[in-house]
Amino acid sequence: MSAKTTIRALLEKGEFIWSPCIYDCTSARVVELCGYNAILLSSCEMEYAMNGTPAGVASWEEYIWATERIAHLSSLPLIVDGEDGGGKPMLVYRNCKRIAEAGAMAISIEDSVSRGIHVDYIYASINDYMDAELWATNVAAAVDAVKGTDCMIIARTNCKGDGAPEIGAISGIGTGLGLEEAIRRAIMGTQAGAEITMIQNICHKDCKAECMEIVERVPGYRFYPDIHASDGVPDVTIDQLKQWGFHLLSNHAAMKGATKGMMEYNLKNFQNQNTVYSENDEFYGMGHVFTPFKFENWVELDKRYISYEKKLRNQ
Repeated sequence: MSAKTTIRALLEKGEFIWSPCIYDCTSARVVELCGYNAILLSSCEMEYAMNGTPAGVASWEEYIWATERIAHLSSLPLIVDGEDGGGKPMLVYRNCKRIAEAGAMAISIEDSVSRGIHVDYIYASINDYMDAELWATNVAAAVDAVKGTDCMIIARTNCKGDGAPEIGAISGIGTGLGLEEAIRRAIMGTQAGAEITMIQNICHKDCKAECMEIVERVPGYRFYPDIHASDGVPDVTIDQLKQWGFHLLSNHAAMKGATKGMMEYNLKNFQNQNTVYSENDEFYGMGHVFTPFKFENWVELDKRYISYEKKLRNQ
């Protein structure tokens, strides 16, 4: 793996972790170039990029495939959105063990019941969450699976309900189990051995009261999911999250940004019937290069192997 540090090391030295959601090696490289200190492999974005589907239908081989490639590329520690981990303790154990071995520095295990769609945000009901005991057992299995590695487990509960309506989060009566149950489950997650907890759907305007209750009652490191903005104003600031007692943060921007850029370049080229617009847009020192990667190390390796082969042939 290529990470220069671990999620644990960052947390233990008191560094606040901002891990934007990524979905492939290119988005991971862009986040690294922007100066963030971690990355998060979004299950939803990965599945859109790989399969053109919403979250919930990828195989675990695809998760492991993506984790291995991104973890071995990026110098930033990788968090993996592990969905339900497989849904049953032995599957969770096997999948988390393999993801940790592939290079993940943290894996989230959630309590949503997957139906092949992203139910916890789109139209979840109180029947779409596994019972707390099964979920906590899954978390315990995940913790066992990563023992002896640098990987940490995030106990993630989606059961609260409500959330930020501007991004399609669930809201309304009967769609969740409420904050009290979410806090109870988060505590169960820590008792199962998870060192980090994430309570979903607290990311909305006027979230302070809920956040402060979570901080008061849930031990360990706390993850604030997907920071948003309402009417052009941030729902919460980084400084506030630090003051309140949160330690990690994520957000979605990579796929939206990539889509916007691709739409702009290709639409302009199509309208102009040439490539002047995209090729002359030399932003951030990119020049005419079409990738955020540099290949000097690969070139040097290639030269060395060419030289080695020539030496063998001349013996």
